[in-house]
Amino acid sequence: MTVAHDDPHVHRLFERLALLATDRQGDPEALHDQLVELAVANSPEVARYWKQVGTGVGIPADAYKDGGPHLFPDEPAVREFRTSGTTGAVRGRVRYTELGLALKGIAVRAHARRSLVPDPVKPAVVVFAPSERAAPDMAIAFDMARIREECGDPDYSASVIGADGVDYELLARALDRAVADDVPVVMVGASFAYVNICDRLEAEGRRWELPPGSRMFDGGGFKGRSRVMRVDDLRDAVRRVFGVERFGNIFGMTELANQHYDATDEPVGPLGERPKAWQHFGGPRVRDPRTREHVAEGPGLLEITDLCLLDRPHVLLTGDLGIAHRDGVAIAGRIAGSTSRGCSLSLDELTGGR
Repeated sequence: MTVAHDDPHVHRLFERLALLATDRQGDPEALHDQLVELAVANSPEVARYWKQVGTGVGIPADAYKDGGPHLFPDEPAVREFRTSGTTGAVRGRVRYTELGLALKGIAVRAHARRSLVPDPVKPAVVVFAPSERAAPDMAIAFDMARIREECGDPDYSASVIGADGVDYELLARALDRAVADDVPVVMVGASFAYVNICDRLEAEGRRWELPPGSRMFDGGGFKGRSRVMRVDDLRDAVRRVFGVERFGNIFGMTELANQHYDATDEPVGPLGERPKAWQHFGGPRVRDPRTREHVAEGPGLLEITDLCLLDRPHVLLTGDLGIAHRDGVAIAGRIAGSTSRGCSLSLDELTGGR
């Protein structure tokens, strides 16, 4: 029987998922089972898929090019995010109900508070991504806005990418003020944005020595880009321009609610990608493309479990190569070919693009 969005069970489930995200309270396995039951009840397509490949196997990300499975067609979506389209001509889209969007915001805030700025001092959060107002259909803009609100000092924080690109004067003013007042700076944004910004600032001979406690987080990698940089090369460029010594990477996708931070600083992937660890709310795993079983070591299909998703199935086959490691999973870029084939991808295809 289909479960309506206004069913008390859905509201209780929302409250339990929110408590898991914020306070790590609750039984993740029980919540996983409840989310599976909800997806099977509300989506015949998901029920058929899981009957064919195994219950709980991730939904291929390519499914969202057609809008994907949305579990509450009875409830109008309050927000729709679009994928970047870097892996194909058709941009995917995911819809959020009011409860689903609220849960996403709760999850992003809670994880950023624990992983991005664990120090008690609120830093200047400088975002290398568009503002939410400028890009309402971009999930990264929504996420960065929540991070600024939760972690940043509002008097010093800024988003420095607008409709015309990077506002270098705004960036300079924000950094100069933080340096003058000895306020740590947390820079966060797209990996390739750092490349372009560092290139220009180095060419102009502009650099800063940001206050102690400053750090840089990048996300998104170099999918679809003609220029690729190793993790440590990118960090060297950021170190030269901004004088920071603390770094991290964030993995997020439009199809997911939560974000995933580096678990350790040990290089694992072919470009030095660091591993992301399993958390109380889920995380990355690697599936063998032949057996569909999870593997403890080596390459395979990257699957993300996200117990902060309410509006669609909470397990996703991302279309990325994952490398299972003792400290977690390194995410090593897109797999050549279509993710719509899911577990039929061969190991040769997985490793041939490295």
